[in-house]
Amino acid sequence: MKKISLIMLFLGCMLAHAQFLRPDYPAIQKAISDPKSEFYYPTLLERYRASDSTLTAQQRLHLYYGFVFQKEYDPYDHSDTEMKKMLHSLPSIGDNDCRTLIGMAQEVLEKNPFKVSAFRVIQYCCDQLDSAELAHKYAIQQRIFALALIESGNGMKPSTAFYVNEVEHEYFLLSLYDLTPGAQSLSIIDGEKYDVMEVDKNDYGLEKLYFNLKSFSFKK
Repeated sequence: MKKISLIMLFLGCMLAHAQFLRPDYPAIQKAISDPKSEFYYPTLLERYRASDSTLTAQQRLHLYYGFVFQKEYDPYDHSDTEMKKMLHSLPSIGDNDCRTLIGMAQEVLEKNPFKVSAFRVIQYCCDQLDSAELAHKYAIQQRIFALALIESGNGMKPSTAFYVNEVEHEYFLLSLYDLTPGAQSLSIIDGEKYDVMEVDKNDYGLEKLYFNLKSFSFKK
C-alpha cells in the first residue's frame, strides 16, 4: 500500500464534505444483523478477509463500525501482546522469525481484523521474505478499513471528527498523513467524547485533530 495514495484520498475527503459517511450506530446494528441485507456482518467480514477490493463505501462503513457490535470488540484490545513481546525480544529478525511472526499476526487479525500492529508486522516480514502476494492481500485489507476511517470525516473540528474504534487508529491516521502527534486530551463536547490530538507543524496547516469516541461506549 502506498502512503501517498492515502494522503491524496485524505485531502480529497477533507475538501468534499458531502462525502463524509458518519456512522449511524443503531441503523448499522440493524443492517448487519439482517441475513438478507447486503451489510450482513458475516458476509462483509468474509469478503474483507478475502481482500475484496470491490467493497463499496457503505459496505466499508458497516464493516468497520459494525465491528463494535461483535463480541470480539474491545477498544483497549491487547491481542497483539505476545507478538510484540517476541518482536522486541529478538536482537535481529531472520527469515524463520518472520514466518513465526506472520503466523502470530494472522492469529491477532482473527481476533481483531483491524489491528494495525499486526498489519505492520506482516508488511515488514513479507518484504523480508519477498512474499509479494501475501503482502498484497493484507495491504488491500488495510486499505479497506483505512478508507472507512478517512470517509468518516476530516478531523478538523468536532462536527467533522474522525470516528475511531480504538486509540491505535488515531495514530494510524496520523502516520498515513506524515503528521507528528503532540499533546492528547479527552474532551466532552455536546455530550460526546472526543480525543483531541495536537500535531506538529505540517504542510496541511493543521494544529489539532478531533477523534469521536462514540464507538467506545459499545464495549461489552
